[in-house]
Amino acid sequence: MSDKTYKEEFVRINGIEHYLLHYSKSLGTPVLLYLHSGPGFSESLFAYMFDKSWGDMFTHVQWDQRGAGKTLQRNKGKNNPESISQMIEDLHGIVQHLKQKYQTDKIVLLGHSWGSVLGSLYVLKHPEHVSAYIGSGQVVNMVENERVGYENAMKLAQTSGNEKHVRMLQQIGEYPTNDFDETMRKLPIVRKVQESYEKDAGTWNLIKSMFKSPSFKWHDLINMTRFSKANRKIIKELFSVDLFSLGNRYNVPVHYILGENDTNAPIELSTAYYETISADYKSLIVIPNAGHNPMFEQPMEFAKALQVVRERL
Repeated sequence: MSDKTYKEEFVRINGIEHYLLHYSKSLGTPVLLYLHSGPGFSESLFAYMFDKSWGDMFTHVQWDQRGAGKTLQRNKGKNNPESISQMIEDLHGIVQHLKQKYQTDKIVLLGHSWGSVLGSLYVLKHPEHVSAYIGSGQVVNMVENERVGYENAMKLAQTSGNEKHVRMLQQIGEYPTNDFDETMRKLPIVRKVQESYEKDAGTWNLIKSMFKSPSFKWHDLINMTRFSKANRKIIKELFSVDLFSLGNRYNVPVHYILGENDTNAPIELSTAYYETISADYKSLIVIPNAGHNPMFEQPMEFAKALQVVRERL
């Protein structure tokens, strides 16, 4: 597939080379850095779909984080994430690189799922480099996220009369547990049930879209099978993160764009945290008929929500 609207680069940050994918627009267009999910689930291969919907609103940059995608490939499986604080330092280096490259004082951060944790922590620490923060599939407290997500999945299975799903959830017993390894063994079963109640954005649908990406290479498939092991340390640490305990004063505008039917990051948790946020400006948009991946499931509605952000810059 030929597409010359994008540019790729590797930049050395914090001791390793990181992959960046740029969809640049006209000079002076605000720069938006997309922080992908996971940890380790690169979304740069879907950037062509995002950019098509978002048009000229932003110079759109995708970063394959340490332990993800083409960055994982470039480093030959080495230099994997050691801690969330290390990831924040990586992000800081990427932000500084983009500020210099595009000659801008600040950039917009869009965090999706795990990326919403990384983005929130970065903004709380370095607000001076960020013009706005956008959270989608916003995670607030991973343990509560999994507990409520499990309960909601059970309710959906019972309401729909799906006895198979009810049995699958019942058979795993307590979830999440205090044992990280046990929780990780049970998590794929919970996700399988959850995804069945979301619209057109399951793992297989995302993989099919990936094949159409102009930046796709066959080794990207291999990277997708390796990211969970590569990110084990920060996945474990993620279960100890609680944004409620880290403060609620954001010195940047905050925008949440949430899928109404998000089964992975229940919006009752993200909206509860949103209500506590103190910021000079904040907005909350809930997209109907969308789940954990509203940018995939309802691309035009997500673009409309981004326009609200763009108009406030």
